[in-house]
Amino acid sequence: MSDDGKDDRTEEEELDCSHPEVVNKYQQAGAVANEALKAVAAACQDGKSVADLCALGDETLNAALGKIYKGKKMEKGIAFPTCISINNCCGHFSPLKEDSVDLKKGDVCKIDLGAHVDGYVALAATTVVVGEGEITGRKADALQAAKVAADTIIRLLQPGKKNSELTGLIEKAVEAFGCKSVDGVVSHQIKRYSTDGTKVIINKNVPGQQVEECTFELHEAYAVDVVVSTGEGKARELETKCTVFKRAPDNKYNLKMKSAREALFKIEKSHPKMPFSLREIDDSRVRLGITECVRHELLQPHPVLYERDGEFVAQIKFCVLLMPSGPIKITGWEGPEGVKSDKTVEDEEIVALLKQPIKPKKKKAAAADAAKA
Repeated sequence: MSDDGKDDRTEEEELDCSHPEVVNKYQQAGAVANEALKAVAAACQDGKSVADLCALGDETLNAALGKIYKGKKMEKGIAFPTCISINNCCGHFSPLKEDSVDLKKGDVCKIDLGAHVDGYVALAATTVVVGEGEITGRKADALQAAKVAADTIIRLLQPGKKNSELTGLIEKAVEAFGCKSVDGVVSHQIKRYSTDGTKVIINKNVPGQQVEECTFELHEAYAVDVVVSTGEGKARELETKCTVFKRAPDNKYNLKMKSAREALFKIEKSHPKMPFSLREIDDSRVRLGITECVRHELLQPHPVLYERDGEFVAQIKFCVLLMPSGPIKITGWEGPEGVKSDKTVEDEEIVALLKQPIKPKKKKAAAADAAKA
């Protein structure tokens, strides 16, 4: 609040990555997300409960957030609750204890989470395989397809480029490994208190799912999300209970049930802008009221989605700041070593692109290289 009682947030929301304090907050949130991602990845072992691992991720996020900006009045918190989606599950599996499953050797686990500092969001996801040192076969194809697609995107995510220039190359990178991008998964521009800005990159062309063409600009921030499948990339809901929700701020409704009113009040107080998991809510009455909130579109569910049985799905997600010196990757962990696919990219444009550095060389270094040539 300013001295005259007006909310300063509107003005602050306009700040972009041209402001050093904004970059620092993104980077601090990114460091927190990376720490949690690595902690959960290390704990993904045979026999471990997925609910316990998700709780570990959230606890790690909160503990790390508590160590930064101490003594300053600043919002910090979980920007996306920890989800661990196994094998053909595409995402958003963050079960309650009573609905949890245990990991088994060979399970392909997508770990997805996020943190924010003062509303500046850092999201991250990676894929690990439980108990396997060397990863081969279709599991390796999925992991390598996701990695090559992610490596392609970050080299094209530059000021002046258009989102339409990326989609075709992403498709080629993924299909080189006999895989498909999962329908509906997109990369978004991110802004303060927002994980889904208006600028969007689609991972494959699907009839009816076109997005508006846009140009990337200096000092913007993006969350790059790559989810690939060894199947057709057609995700669908099954019977798994949805536990991840987000308040739909523009929707209003006069709820009749007392439990629903109580649920909405508590959610607006504790999670007004960011997604949350039912694991964070111990009150059974509040959980009961959430159903009516969803029915009247006051809460947006993040349903658990699946590819067909027997397929494997891999995910890589990271956040990038578009800076004058080149893109700054604030989140992301490349995942396990020992991935050995028997397939490779042969498209000449992608091969040439992957040889390029992510950040452009400085003029002196580039001149020296030219002199050697």
